[in-house]
Amino acid sequence: MLNQHPLLNTIDSYIEPLLKRVLQTKRLGVCYGLIKLDSVSSSCDRNKNDCFKLSIPYAGEHLTWNILFDSQCPEMGPDFIFNDQNFLMDPDIDILSTSVPSLVKWNPNDNDALLNVLRELLVYYKEHQIQSLAKQGDRLQFEYSTLVGETEICKEDIEVMMLPLGSKPIEARFLIRISLDYSRLPPRINKSQNDEAMLLVTFYGPDWNRILPQLVLSKTLEDAFGGPESLHIPPLPPNKYLMDYVPEVIKFIEEKINSVVKCFESRKEFITVLIVLQRGSILEYDATEFNWIAILMEHRDFHFLIYFHLPLTFPKEKPQITLQSVYHMTSQGTLYKEVLDDVPYSPRWSNTTMVNKLLTYIIETVQKFQANSVRNNRF
Repeated sequence: MLNQHPLLNTIDSYIEPLLKRVLQTKRLGVCYGLIKLDSVSSSCDRNKNDCFKLSIPYAGEHLTWNILFDSQCPEMGPDFIFNDQNFLMDPDIDILSTSVPSLVKWNPNDNDALLNVLRELLVYYKEHQIQSLAKQGDRLQFEYSTLVGETEICKEDIEVMMLPLGSKPIEARFLIRISLDYSRLPPRINKSQNDEAMLLVTFYGPDWNRILPQLVLSKTLEDAFGGPESLHIPPLPPNKYLMDYVPEVIKFIEEKINSVVKCFESRKEFITVLIVLQRGSILEYDATEFNWIAILMEHRDFHFLIYFHLPLTFPKEKPQITLQSVYHMTSQGTLYKEVLDDVPYSPRWSNTTMVNKLLTYIIETVQKFQANSVRNNRF
């Protein structure tokens, strides 16, 4: 928990609530992620520290900002040292009054005072990075201006960064938040409150014509889509611009959401049909994601369990069916079971047809399963 942060406990009592508010903030800019407290120190050799280093998520990287207070003058605002030496090298009071008013009009009694300054500084830092695009030729400036002006992406959803900091850049990064309605996705056991999709586009090369796009998803959103292997976004060739490419990626994600919803409804219907047809035999089932169901059946006085496991891509991918004896044990001390391989299946069948055909096939093969159970029984 935050209040157990070992470094936070060493901070001066005046500064501690200001810093705690910052560390509790889950998003400062485009990136969703906590600000990290990396180190602390004291400006006057007291027992309590009044200077510290923060690591702030930005454009897929982390900015390292040193914040310097003077605990002997608590009414004074903080000074800053930025890891980007080109940023605010010689700050003008008029610029600060316009861009970082919370610092110029520092209010030591406001617990959000430091947080407000950091928000304003990050916005101003983004403007600094946007201005640096124009110094690198027409391509990058054109990419940014058309992305903001010709698409539905707003400037608040974009962060840009030239790397390395403080020297001639060889890499330009665009981090773009893809804001869609993820609430349409089916219920999930490990549902997170921060479903996030980010498109990170990196430009390289002397003419910025080597381009690497990467889709970055929150863990639960990635799992809902079926894992990283199922997310192959379209390539971005050198002759295509972000204003055309980003809508393609948005369409790709929308189609993925529609596919996930459709598969969820198919799994739910499959299990519903089984419950209706075998209502007296149902043992348990997944009532959240509808990934599995277990039933107990009897054929000629032989009782056995059937487990249906439905893949995320069902009905495109067939269910896995496992039979398990309730009598016979293996040498490992577990109930004997078999996975059925050659079950009749077509993704074009209705769920009712599919369930009936599968149950018929199981009854036709259960005698062989019973014989195997007896043969492999070790007790």
